[in-house]
Amino acid sequence: MKPIIFAIAAGACLLAGCYKEREDVPVIAAPDTTTVSLTYKERARTVLDDIYSNYAVAGTDYLKESFPAQPGDPEYAYLWPYSGVFTAATLVKQLGYTDAVYQEYFNSTVSGMSSYWDASRAPGGYQSAPLSQGAADRFYDDNAITGIDMLEAYRVTGTAAFLEHAKAAYRFCASGETSEAGGGLYWNEAVRFNKDDPNCVKATNVTALAATLALQLYQVEQDAEYLAAAKRWYDWVKHHTLDPADNTFWNSIRVKDLSIDKTKWTYNSGAMIQNAALLYKITKEDDYLLDAKTWAAASYDHFTRTVAGQGKFFTPNDPWFTAVLLRGYLELYEVDKKADYINTLVANVDYAWKYARLPDTRQFYEDWSGADLGRYYSLLTQVAMVEIYARISLWKQEK
Repeated sequence: MKPIIFAIAAGACLLAGCYKEREDVPVIAAPDTTTVSLTYKERARTVLDDIYSNYAVAGTDYLKESFPAQPGDPEYAYLWPYSGVFTAATLVKQLGYTDAVYQEYFNSTVSGMSSYWDASRAPGGYQSAPLSQGAADRFYDDNAITGIDMLEAYRVTGTAAFLEHAKAAYRFCASGETSEAGGGLYWNEAVRFNKDDPNCVKATNVTALAATLALQLYQVEQDAEYLAAAKRWYDWVKHHTLDPADNTFWNSIRVKDLSIDKTKWTYNSGAMIQNAALLYKITKEDDYLLDAKTWAAASYDHFTRTVAGQGKFFTPNDPWFTAVLLRGYLELYEVDKKADYINTLVANVDYAWKYARLPDTRQFYEDWSGADLGRYYSLLTQVAMVEIYARISLWKQEK
């Protein structure tokens, strides 16, 4: 039988579409006062428990893409959200939850991640669906994200295999770099040679996240190749997709005609803030610190809005993207010790814990202000909250 080729990616295309709301609950939920006293560490653990309760596929290492299921869902979650669960389990392990149930979460995701690895095409890379589902598209941003997730696991466990997986993901990403459109990395391996395909683009998210992966690998191995690649990819994003009007980042450049998709996402800013802060730590060059501070301030101005009676809230969509923005803010905080942006995000997820969860399944609304359920059913929406609460806990040095 001819293999099925999936065209789902870790990028804006997957997340496009209208919000879907449940009609059986109010948009503003009754406040949850029963668990409001939980620490951020306890919240991270609790959300991971809820994810496995709602999304686990019995008898397998896999989870569902959506709960409840949505039209067109695959049998198992795509790589992007599944890798997010892997990182969630890693972070919960780092927080000190090492008893049997949490060790099983971690072990099962380690096993599950291996089933997305495709060595049949050179170079090897992670494909968007498990191999049991047939050949699937391989996305360069998926591999950058997964490589970063593998390095997270390496830092937490010291297991050398995770470092090797991260290096393999880096090699796949690097294979997506060409001189077309001035450099940068392609988004999708399958269409990179078909310039008539509208998805034949050089993408900010791929190039910026691959630079993050390269910088983190450099911190571990001190290999000059990683630093050189990271600087090259950083410079491409800065000079080709930075909007000079407001210092946030456009989405991508189409290779055929160099037209720019000017959509803006929090994770593109987040990755570049993190890259600038990392480059400053590595090189001590002040220009990188200036970039990080400039882009952090710009992202805060662009991606927050004032909600009447509630204060400032980050963008009401794509919490995982905003989790990457938090990574950038946290990396910069290690240098400048300014917590304003982080504190706003902390206040947002405090509010969401009380007012933006469903009462039965405890799934978070996509909009933390509680105004819209959005894609509450998405695994990616829920797993972002584990990461955010876990990183807040680590930042606050909770015991």
